Amino acid sequence: MKKYFSLISIILMLLLMACGSSDVEETETDDSVPVDNSTEKSPETEKANEEDTQSETEALSAIMENLDLKVAAEQQGTTIDFKFQLINKNEETVDLMFTSGQQFEIKLFQEDELFYQYSEGKMFTEALVEESLAPGEFKNWGESWDMIEHLEPGEYEVEMTLLPAEINGQQVEGEPLQQTITITIEDTAADEDGPFRSVDVEGENGEYTVTGEVDTSVGVTYYEVEDGHNYLVEQTEIPVESDGWQEFEIKISIDEDMLPQNGAVVMLLYTEDRSEQRPVQLEVMP
Repeated sequence: MKKYFSLISIILMLLLMACGSSDVEETETDDSVPVDNSTEKSPETEKANEEDTQSETEALSAIMENLDLKVAAEQQGTTIDFKFQLINKNEETVDLMFTSGQQFEIKLFQEDELFYQYSEGKMFTEALVEESLAPGEFKNWGESWDMIEHLEPGEYEVEMTLLPAEINGQQVEGEPLQQTITITIEDTAADEDGPFRSVDVEGENGEYTVTGEVDTSVGVTYYEVEDGHNYLVEQTEIPVESDGWQEFEIKISIDEDMLPQNGAVVMLLYTEDRSEQRPVQLEVMP
């Protein structure tokens, strides 16, 4: 009898142990939580990012639509004057950021043949340049090229581009501030018929000597110096001592803090009524 009782007890213990083990396994199985190690973004996150990018693009596009770029290229004797003007017609201030001292590019060509490129052979500062335009405000840029004697008379294309890398902190893609205009070059030999000839410039960093000849039969003649934004030397009479064609020498001294950080220093020779004018480039900064 005892043997049967012992056998039954052993069987009951084995059954209890089996049940306990099953409960533990079921508990562990039920309590386990799968871990998602996936780094892929959810469709909702990707959609939100796309919407943010699209919103920024649309905002920049709206700003660009209200930036009015005007350009001009005009021949003055043996010089071409290039001018940019950017007007902010937005209702908010617009911040322009340039990645170097080169804020614009100019190319003059005819039938795909390039005759002049503003940046060619120039060195520009690598420092960031920032410009801010309040609502309704405008900024001018200018450059003069005094090397067109070899150009044949005729029509030429001028591609003029402002080069901001960012506008209001948003990266500018492509070259949206670009215009191409046509300029008609006239025979530069006719310039010798004007009242100024054989003009030459020496010097740098604000110290210049300009020599040439002036025809005094046109009356009193003058000069002034500017940088496209400010007068650096006000109207001054060209010094001559006699009548007819007379040689002249003009010495210019401009304080360094008045010189432009980026741009051209240009002297303008002209008659009293300004019917005859001759721009003379003194120096390009930097």
